[in-house]
Amino acid sequence: MMPRRGVAVAALLALTAVAYVLAAWTVAPGFYDGIAPPAPYRWVSPPPQFRGTNQPPESGRTTFRVGGGGAVDAGTAYTRDNQASIAFAQGALATPADRAPVTVDIVPQTTFPPGGDVHLATNVYCITSSSPLAPGQTVVVSLQYSDQLPAPSDVYVSDGAGPWRKIGSTGSAPPYFIAARSSTLGCFAGGYPANARQTAPGLRLGGSALPDIVALAILVVVLAGIPLALLRRRGEGEESDEHDE
Repeated sequence: MMPRRGVAVAALLALTAVAYVLAAWTVAPGFYDGIAPPAPYRWVSPPPQFRGTNQPPESGRTTFRVGGGGAVDAGTAYTRDNQASIAFAQGALATPADRAPVTVDIVPQTTFPPGGDVHLATNVYCITSSSPLAPGQTVVVSLQYSDQLPAPSDVYVSDGAGPWRKIGSTGSAPPYFIAARSSTLGCFAGGYPANARQTAPGLRLGGSALPDIVALAILVVVLAGIPLALLRRRGEGEESDEHDE
């Protein structure tokens, strides 16, 4: 028998499908453009099923200036393929003595410490800066993961030589991304305990609310579009009546 939670999710998805059909009848083509899977994940070392089509991941370098107040500007550094990023507030990076601009590099790694009891579900990205984090400051690291494989549950950090340490998840990243706040720079990856049970691609069992969140997000998007679609249809009908007169 399907668990009560599974029944609720299934009913929610069914309602979403019905709402989508109703909305699709009332809107012009293109309204739902953008609700699509992300671009294929770029692997450093792709799983066997992706080797034929894999593209290598890219690195990123961003420079931040020292503002008028003497603090390094706030900002976000990305890899060129947007698979990894780091965001920080003003003053999070220590101001160089000569007030020179600060450079942040994000580089995918081909060699890194073994996962041990952690399954690494993303590439490993090492993030370095020409100026260290200021005391007591933190950064937010975001990592994309493949929509074709089980999703990571947490972000892990390593100094590049030692073991992996879990730093958690903010729970507020976009779909197919995971983010966490870190008090140190280093090498980062998304992962989950090696003994965790896995389910369909992009989803996880063991207490994860991701299936419910995805279903609710789709429902909200679709239902939010219905009133707009009806208003548009009503406006087109009124314009047509005026022309007929």
